[in-house]
Amino acid sequence: MELIDFSSSVWSIVPALLAIILAIATRRVLVSLSAGIIIGSLMLSDWQIGSAFNYLVKNVVSLVYADGEINSNMNIVLFLLLLGVLTALLTVSGSNRAFAEWAQSRIKDRRGAKLLAASLVFVTFIDDYFHSLAVGAIARPVTDRFKVSRAKLAYILDSTAAPMCVMMPVSSWGAYIITLIGGLLATYSITEYTPIGAFVAMSSMNFYAIFSIIMVFFVAYFSFDIASMVRHEKLALKNTEDQLEEETGTKGQVRNLILPILVLIIATVSMMIYTGAEALAADGKVFSVLGAFENTVVGTSLVVGGFCSIIISTLLIILDRQVSVPEYARSWIVGIKSMSGAIAIFILCLDN
Repeated sequence: MELIDFSSSVWSIVPALLAIILAIATRRVLVSLSAGIIIGSLMLSDWQIGSAFNYLVKNVVSLVYADGEINSNMNIVLFLLLLGVLTALLTVSGSNRAFAEWAQSRIKDRRGAKLLAASLVFVTFIDDYFHSLAVGAIARPVTDRFKVSRAKLAYILDSTAAPMCVMMPVSSWGAYIITLIGGLLATYSITEYTPIGAFVAMSSMNFYAIFSIIMVFFVAYFSFDIASMVRHEKLALKNTEDQLEEETGTKGQVRNLILPILVLIIATVSMMIYTGAEALAADGKVFSVLGAFENTVVGTSLVVGGFCSIIISTLLIILDRQVSVPEYARSWIVGIKSMSGAIAIFILCLDN
């Protein structure tokens, strides 16, 4: 099937522009992305519905299976599912609330509560959805206690999650961006950089992400509020916002939160070094930590880290003997469902 080439035409921005306008107008991201994809397929196929449909089917299949093997992007999808399960296990074990209670005894004012919510991004940077789900559950009881509005907490979570994630190679979006960079380097025969080396070099120029994080800490420390945020903060101080806390019958332990996340990071980094070392050995190169990171397989490393963290979380739950088998099984379903939106957006944004 012959596709129309829009690479040097202004018409190439129409699908993306349409998706952005629809997302702003309807606030339905999945519908907007789908509309952009359909219009783009029709344009490439010269508005022939049959050809456009075949093109879409071919690309959907290639997202899962291409060149005789499973597409590497499926590792990121699996990792997102594992993070959803891990988040649900942390919640059902009561560890989120245990950490919140521990933090409440040490934080003395609203500024400290806001800075806690912002600072946790340096621990949960592995994925933006994971950060929002985990830190939201951890920080909400603390910010509620000190009358920080839910709107302010949402701003802090949203403006630290994705910006930090896209700058970290050990993250879901980092892995995806590194894959894209690898394709571009191969297409244009650029050998001066490895994909991860180029990613690290580019991260220091990601000014939106950098200043977004800086602004969050500025707002949290100086209570700098504008527009509708002023109203939400005043309502929170008057305790008129709806701030119902989720109750749990499980008396959790702080270790049940810290250990799985610690294992997630350590196992992922260790696996990155291992896969990088294998790549160096296959090329006959001498091992070095930097060389291993430059030649690592990030997607596989994330999946191994995710499995290890779930195993540790499960063992801790078994040791505590406070979660029944049906509750444990239900947490897997809840966790997988919680990531469905993130996975759908990720798949729709994939580039073949």
